[in-house]
Amino acid sequence: MLVAVGLNRRVATVEDREVLALADADLAAALEGWAALDGVEEVMVLSTCCRVEVYATTRFPAVAGAALRTALSAGDGRDLPLFERHGAAAFTHLVRVAASLESAILGEPQILGQVKQALARAVAAGAAGKELTGLVSRALAAARRVRSETALGRAGVSWGHAVAALAEKVVGALATRRVLVLGAGEMARLSAQHLAAQGAQVTVLNRTPGKAEALARLVGGRHGGLDQLLGELVLADVVVSATPVAPPELAKVGAAALMARRRRPLVLVDLAVPRAIPAATGALEGVYLCDVDDLDRVMRAAQSDRSAAVADAERIVAEEAARSARHGVGGEGEALLGAAARIFELGQPDPARPGGAAR
Repeated sequence: MLVAVGLNRRVATVEDREVLALADADLAAALEGWAALDGVEEVMVLSTCCRVEVYATTRFPAVAGAALRTALSAGDGRDLPLFERHGAAAFTHLVRVAASLESAILGEPQILGQVKQALARAVAAGAAGKELTGLVSRALAAARRVRSETALGRAGVSWGHAVAALAEKVVGALATRRVLVLGAGEMARLSAQHLAAQGAQVTVLNRTPGKAEALARLVGGRHGGLDQLLGELVLADVVVSATPVAPPELAKVGAAALMARRRRPLVLVDLAVPRAIPAATGALEGVYLCDVDDLDRVMRAAQSDRSAAVADAERIVAEEAARSARHGVGGEGEALLGAAARIFELGQPDPARPGGAAR
């Protein structure tokens, strides 16, 4: 049976989610520990800016669920609003997650790759095998149905849209405004592309200059290393921080000295979970600090007219959940694995390849 335990944006604030957020370097050790818990047979973790969710197969769902809740609650002692689902309810939740129905951005494509990568890492760590691979593969197939058969996956509200909307409230139209992007990953790319499309002058700084150059070339912007940060901060109207650790210049003391030189508003958008920019920085006069929950509120308001696509997606999720129940998904029947288990035998997902493709 499948069990799901964790936190997501629907039940927890960013303050709660960052307690459980895992760095890539810590995932293998966490998976090893969870796999050894009472009742847990196979396990994977899905850790993104919007969620930290653990999925496990078990013959004793109550035991496994209690053990996972205890393990996840052993952080800083905070009473976390963890959810717990068993069997068909857990599988349905996984389908909804993979189909982006639980995402801050309805229809966003990144979550499919994130789920595949979560499984690949679990397999590589020896924490997941045939049963969990079969369940996740079936959920991914259902999510792909949603993307291909509904309008949910078509262009719509994005992280970049939300970043732009928040920035415009402070600095006005973004055309000719200076935007500084710290980082060169997926979130940085999405933000930089949308802001550049609005006419903003984008500069990308990254610890690895080659990555900064590649993203800058994509958006027609400038690039550099972090040694140029202070000078760029003086010029920027908007700073998008898409790195796990913010530079000292964005801590309260550094930002206070910066604002004394600037004498005009500065919008800081922190895309990291845990948050990288200290909350105290946002209390400085002239500084407007936003985090992923602020972006979530903007996107929910903008997506209110997508009800028809959501209804179509929910129908597909219900169909797939019913079909899976007939085949024993969430229970112990071997029929639930089918082709997915055979795929696992032929080639396990490789975490070193994009999207967790098979070896």
